[in-house]
Amino acid sequence: MKPRIALRQPLVPQPKKLGWVTIAVGLALIASACGGSDQTDAADDETGTEAAADDNTAAESTDDGDTTDDSAADDSAASDSADENGATESGPTGGEEAALNPGGSELGQVTIDGTTIDYVAVVPDGFQPGDTAPVLLALPPGGQDLGIAQSFTKETYAPEAVARGWVVISPAAPNGELFFQGSEDLIPGLMNWVETWATPEAGVFHIAGISNGGISSFRIAGQNPDRVASVTVFPGFPSNDADTDALSSLTGIPVRMFVGSRDADWIEPMEEAQAALEDLGGDVQLEIVADSGHIIPSLSDGVRVFDELDAAR
Repeated sequence: MKPRIALRQPLVPQPKKLGWVTIAVGLALIASACGGSDQTDAADDETGTEAAADDNTAAESTDDGDTTDDSAADDSAASDSADENGATESGPTGGEEAALNPGGSELGQVTIDGTTIDYVAVVPDGFQPGDTAPVLLALPPGGQDLGIAQSFTKETYAPEAVARGWVVISPAAPNGELFFQGSEDLIPGLMNWVETWATPEAGVFHIAGISNGGISSFRIAGQNPDRVASVTVFPGFPSNDADTDALSSLTGIPVRMFVGSRDADWIEPMEEAQAALEDLGGDVQLEIVADSGHIIPSLSDGVRVFDELDAAR
């Protein structure tokens, strides 16, 4: 089986107005950058007339496709999101202490192998360092920057994680190097650090990812199969031969995949991944969600996602 070539880093403007309207427009740009045929139309259908309010966001990109003043945009997005979702920003932890806000989300930094990783952490009410809980590593889409990680943590992961007693850690890709373009090598160290303040249930992590986060999920799970309890992608697929070969190490865990019916360029490689896992005897399910494009609005509140995660415990 010949999987498709890994997606290049998409150009996603930093969101000024956070939430699923902005996210939909951003991921429509991802779909366009990846050569999707009708994904932009699908995103337009989902966002409706409100999408016009975000035209100013797309204007932040320069004519050649590069975003302007990336560091300033990151700072602005982080500040805006922190105000909106109640998270407070902490300084570097140096890999020693976690920034935690029981019952909510918190921003922090940790140094892994000399590289600083920004992250969003969610812990349930009453959580104390060292407590045992199911732990989700949530990999963001797009350029995997902190603003995107915050947006999806707030909208999709935090409410259900707090309600169901989960810990969530959503890292931002350091220096723009995505978690399937080199930063995946930092994940074992990140997992080790999480284990200094949280005890993962059964000693393993659940992994979930959207778009580039879904691609990253297969990369990380395949490289660390003994530390992974389940994989949930919406959407995502193994992006090279090594990731496809690594599916043989994931046959003992649930793999759940979702893709929009209008997300044409992603359906085929996800069907190929499903077939490969089925041939290997794996526990895999692929759902093609009707009337959805590259983003899947029916999953945006996290309820179905955490239903699958709880079932995998």
